Amino acid sequence: MKSLSFAMASLPYYVPSSFDDLAQLGPKRKSLTRPPTGFAFVAPLRQSLIRDPRLMPGTTRMLCLLAGWAGHGRPIETTLGAIGRNLGRSGRQVQRYLRDATEEGYLYVRQVTNRLGYVVGLRITLCRDAIYQPKKAAKTPAPRRKPATTQESDINPISFSKRETEDPLERKLMALCESVGLPYACGP
Repeated sequence: MKSLSFAMASLPYYVPSSFDDLAQLGPKRKSLTRPPTGFAFVAPLRQSLIRDPRLMPGTTRMLCLLAGWAGHGRPIETTLGAIGRNLGRSGRQVQRYLRDATEEGYLYVRQVTNRLGYVVGLRITLCRDAIYQPKKAAKTPAPRRKPATTQESDINPISFSKRETEDPLERKLMALCESVGLPYACGP
C-alpha cells in the first residue's frame, strides 16, 4: 500500500516538503517550472481536434498554441525556434509536429524567404473549420406578448366613451356611471 505522502505528491498543486527528492525520482518533466499565468486565451476549439488519435500529443499542443496566436484567422508568421521555445521542444521536433498537422489537414505551411532566397521564417495558415468551434447563430428572441411601448392605444374601445365636456365634475359623474353600468344622460 502506498504511503499518504506519495499519494499527496501525485496531486498537481500539492508541494510536499520533500518535493526535490520526489522530482529526482520521477520523470524529468516534473522538475520543470510551470509557465507563467497570462491573460491570453484561445477561442473555443473543436473536441474532434483534442480527441484525434491520429495526432501526436505534441501536435495537439502546438495546434492549440497556434490557434491562440492566430486570433481572428490571420496567417501566422513565425519560426521553428519561436514555436519550439514556447513548447519546450527542439526545432526538429516542431518540424515533425508541423508535418503531422499538415498531413491531417489542420494547417498549411509555407516558407518565407528574403530577396536573396534564404529561408527566414514560416507562414502558417490554420484550417478554421477543422480547429475552431463554429459560431452559433444568434437566436432571434421570441416576440414579447406585451411590449413596453405599443403602436396603438391599450384602451378598450367598447368601454371608451367620448368625453366632450371640460367640466371635471361631469367627467367624474360619467366615469362613475360607466363603472356601475348605468347610462349617463346629460342634457341641458
